[in-house]
Amino acid sequence: MSMFVIDAETCTGCQLCVVACKDEHVDSDYAPWTKPQPEGGHFWVGIDKRERGTMPRLRVSFLPIMCQHCENAPCAKVCPHDAIKTRDDGIVWIDPALCNGCGLCQEACPYDVIYINEELDIAQKCTGCAHRVDEGLQPRCADACPHSSILFGEAAEAAANVQGSGTLEQFHPEYGAEPRVKWKGLPRPWIAGIVIDDAADEVIDGAEIVVADLVGDGEKTASTDAFGEFWFRGLTENRKYRVTVRKAGYAEHVAVVTTDVDCDLGTVRLTPAG
Repeated sequence: MSMFVIDAETCTGCQLCVVACKDEHVDSDYAPWTKPQPEGGHFWVGIDKRERGTMPRLRVSFLPIMCQHCENAPCAKVCPHDAIKTRDDGIVWIDPALCNGCGLCQEACPYDVIYINEELDIAQKCTGCAHRVDEGLQPRCADACPHSSILFGEAAEAAANVQGSGTLEQFHPEYGAEPRVKWKGLPRPWIAGIVIDDAADEVIDGAEIVVADLVGDGEKTASTDAFGEFWFRGLTENRKYRVTVRKAGYAEHVAVVTTDVDCDLGTVRLTPAG
């Protein structure tokens, strides 16, 4: 089975994958896999920009979103003409010879990656560049990415093996679609802040920060850097965490936060122990 692996940690949002997809498919007919993509309105791969946190602790994640080539594809289930098919290599495609543009697949797709070509009256989406794959080439988006953030086929399988089991994940697994596109570094909630000596009004380097999961009972430990800052990334969504800040000679600071959003504790001021 072919597969994509997308590394959200290395994607910079440069849009080269988007441009490459347009260059490959606009005004190009790759029968039987697809008809030409319109010049405007379609993004068979697009960049989802996610700004997280607040200044000065702000992080931006870029997610290249395309058809997830689902094993349990909702779009295929609703197609009244059996126009949505899965190749032996796992690529899901819409047969333009059978599609009548009814739009049911577009409504059913939980990832919102199916478009209607109004001129041709057919549904269209990412084909995994099936025409290139059949020639032993990479999909254009993977070929164009300067950071190897999009991998396909043997390269993706190699990345999966290097990362090890359990480190790659699905995008929105709760949809139950079983996508064949696997992800590394999907945005997770984080807790951050800066620790200050309240009396001296100076940052504290080397303060110990302990973040304890009040549901899962696990905990992570880190120290503030030379700027007094700390970050805990990759936390579980919608969990309560106890954050303990301690440094020898200072009174301990404790807070409880919920990761329904990214949590910037702001300035934590430690007072010298009495």
